[in-house]
Amino acid sequence: MDNVKKINDILVNIFNVVLKLEEKAMRESTHRDLSVKELHTLVAIGEGKSKTMSQVAAALKINVSTLTASINRLVKKGYAQRFRIPEDRRIVKIRLTEEGAEAVREHEQFHREMISDAINQIPEDQIGKFIESIDNMNEYLVMRKNPPPKEPGPFRMKPMNLGKVRVPVPLFQGALSIGMSMSRLAAAVARQGGVGVIAAHKIGFREEDFSENPLKANKRVLRQEIKKALELASDAENRGPVGVNIMWSSRHCGEYVETAVEAGAEVIVCGAGIPTNLPGYCRDKKVALVPVVSSKRAANILIRNWTKKYNRMPDGFIFQGPLAGGYLGIKESQIEAAVEDFYKNIADIKGELESLDNCPLIVCGGIYSREDAEKAYAYGADGFQLGSRFVTTEECNACPEFKEAYLKCREKDMTFIAGPEGFPGRVIETPYSARVGEDPRCITQGLINAALGDLKNGLMFCGSKIYKASKIETVADIFREFTLETC
Repeated sequence: MDNVKKINDILVNIFNVVLKLEEKAMRESTHRDLSVKELHTLVAIGEGKSKTMSQVAAALKINVSTLTASINRLVKKGYAQRFRIPEDRRIVKIRLTEEGAEAVREHEQFHREMISDAINQIPEDQIGKFIESIDNMNEYLVMRKNPPPKEPGPFRMKPMNLGKVRVPVPLFQGALSIGMSMSRLAAAVARQGGVGVIAAHKIGFREEDFSENPLKANKRVLRQEIKKALELASDAENRGPVGVNIMWSSRHCGEYVETAVEAGAEVIVCGAGIPTNLPGYCRDKKVALVPVVSSKRAANILIRNWTKKYNRMPDGFIFQGPLAGGYLGIKESQIEAAVEDFYKNIADIKGELESLDNCPLIVCGGIYSREDAEKAYAYGADGFQLGSRFVTTEECNACPEFKEAYLKCREKDMTFIAGPEGFPGRVIETPYSARVGEDPRCITQGLINAALGDLKNGLMFCGSKIYKASKIETVADIFREFTLETC
């Protein structure tokens, strides 16, 4: 109990001291007319893209009416400005003036110096453990905010059924960046009893005719890779299925579904959009259809739509949380709130599926270790999808340079790019990521460049926890960890 009191006293003291240091820094700054509350509002507006009032209010966790008074003062003081967008004069947005941006930069510099000085008081060989410890405390407190709806019992990686498809070990390999999720990796995962997944997006990029006829090249390679994965996994005892991930925002998504089914794919995973008409391209109920959603609402739309139009239900759902790699299904301004509500959203979606006959929930986004899976399991997850963890495996099709970039990446090395649909994508920061726009052609070329080993001119999608990667491992190593077999 002495430890509990001591830690509580330290946390309370840190909070109060930081607040006083912040107030002192404000009094000594060149922006003494700002209150701490107003400064935090400027930080929420942020440099770069302008924001709506609702976006800023969501970041501050206050209502718009409360925010309005603060914005009025900041506009009057010359730190922020309101404007209407030409496309719709009804929409009012907010952005920082140069004076406001300068105040934010000064404030961020204060925090960087303060934390840097504090960290210097910790022995260098203990910093990693310290960060891990406070991160665990933070995640626990987030879970306390939304406790599990019921006691799930001991954590178990028990077999599941996706419709008529049996999955011995409910571990899914996520679709990685272009050229990463090919037959070798998918087969290795299936051989361990999990769901091996081949990513259809631009899969034929190495073909000679890709530039002039990308659809033909993609479909040809997709067929080849599916058949190769099935062959490589065929002699494994108790093997899992081989599936294909198809981006629903793709112009030819329906044709890719048909091609995958014809080639023998046993699971179709669809993300990057709400695949309301997916069953129209796959009438074979022996093939499991698993859409990716980022909210309970999206799951509900698909359930109602598929039932009404096709008399079919999804064979499972993958819930993608805000810590996932690649494109997210939420706006950048919503990420912080989504992180806080991650476990609540798992429980909400699971509740939506409980009335259905055998519709398991697979959780991804921030699932890197067995500990991550255990936490999600407590809120209703039936299975787990890992993406970034599989990049640093021997079987992954990524080039050595790509894997090395993952091993070297730290939390500070990650950033977001704007996707063509307006959603952010989490990537490792490179010279190319800093200048890429929203043009899908620039993004695609950057992903291809990285796949070929040109990292300076490349984009590398990544999950938020890749900083934990420290070595090249095997797919079998990962399955042993999650199933608690001895190494």
